[in-house]
Amino acid sequence: MKRAVILHGTDGGPDLIWIPWLKQKLEAEGYEVWAPLLPENHTPNRKVYNDFLFGQGWDFTDNIVVGHSSGAVEVLNLLMDDRCPRVKMAVMVGVWAGGVPNGYGEGSSQFDNLFSPEGFDFGRIKNNAEHIALLHGDNDPFCPLEQAEYIATQLDVPLTIVPGGGHLGRSYPELPELWEVVASGLDFKQKEA
Repeated sequence: MKRAVILHGTDGGPDLIWIPWLKQKLEAEGYEVWAPLLPENHTPNRKVYNDFLFGQGWDFTDNIVVGHSSGAVEVLNLLMDDRCPRVKMAVMVGVWAGGVPNGYGEGSSQFDNLFSPEGFDFGRIKNNAEHIALLHGDNDPFCPLEQAEYIATQLDVPLTIVPGGGHLGRSYPELPELWEVVASGLDFKQKEA
């Protein structure tokens, strides 16, 4: 069974932005798709998220895992967890490398528990995913492009930049650039008419 998981960002949900669109696209390719409502997502917490995701009986083996914003950071956290099997593909949209996103106020504690105090184990992340890719707006007002570039460099993976894309959130009910990244990583063939 082909499976995919889509993780929303802070104060988000599975029925917002491009998530329903991506879910439908994956289902059309024969995927069973899980887009859960992440618990306590106003204050994203890697331990709460990991315990929730691994406690639902979902088999992550060979999944496509896509995350947006703090959900993208959670994809990285998931791949570092001992409970995580190797996934087929991990895609992070609007990810950042640490600290408080722009616009949330210096000293905000809202994201204190999203990042591991030890930082990212990039070697482990790479070993736990067959394909990894990042997608980022060149003018993201919350998560600086430089942080996505840093993660892409550390993982030695492609970073697709969307000109004028912002945070690739509210103004994107569809995100064709994301589908291109997913489809190329999985080598989907275009269906002939």
